[in-house]
Amino acid sequence: MRYAYVSAATDGVLMAYQDPQAELLDVLDASGEPTGEVKARAAVHRDGDWHRCFHLWIVRDDGYVLVQRRSRHKDVEPNKIDTTVGGHFASGETLHHVVREVEEEIGLTVPADDLSYLETRRLERYYPELTDREFQDVYVLRQQQPLEHYLPHQFELTALYEAPLVRLIDLYERGVSLPVAGWDGYGRRNDSLLSASDVIEHDREQMAETLKKVQAWLEMHLRLEQR
Repeated sequence: MRYAYVSAATDGVLMAYQDPQAELLDVLDASGEPTGEVKARAAVHRDGDWHRCFHLWIVRDDGYVLVQRRSRHKDVEPNKIDTTVGGHFASGETLHHVVREVEEEIGLTVPADDLSYLETRRLERYYPELTDREFQDVYVLRQQQPLEHYLPHQFELTALYEAPLVRLIDLYERGVSLPVAGWDGYGRRNDSLLSASDVIEHDREQMAETLKKVQAWLEMHLRLEQR
């Protein structure tokens, strides 16, 4: 992901980043096929064009899933909880390119071949200043390392949480509050009590269904390994 600002000084060095709104995306039609048109991300959101995104859920064998709290700098749904890693496919990119988002957001280097495809979600969200129409390619990764071994990027997300899948589904379906352990980009504990106000309301029902598929996927793989 590219950033729209210059970071605070770190050891006297300013880190400059490319404006994410200038990132070029492939415009898709309503069935998800490329139209051949390429536009800047800002124009895609302004015009409500369909485009493709990457979502990854990281799950542990004990039934916990990693959830991010989106950065307050995001132009869409700042400070809300979301999939472990998410990002846009830039123009011409494949999974082998966009998997870079995993390292950029949470400091984990993972080959694209280690990811398991789960589904593609078709999602429309309407806001006063933009319309977000996405085809979200959703993947799953089993990863056992502890929460504190991740390196969340402080400009990408506020914190990374670990949550039991069953209870996270309850949060999305019924608004049942959920205490979670958290870890932020400064290497600090950042625990939270997640509530209904933390979820993306436009995506609440679909996200619950996706999480059920993640749960079923994990249970299937664990059963196969026990045979």
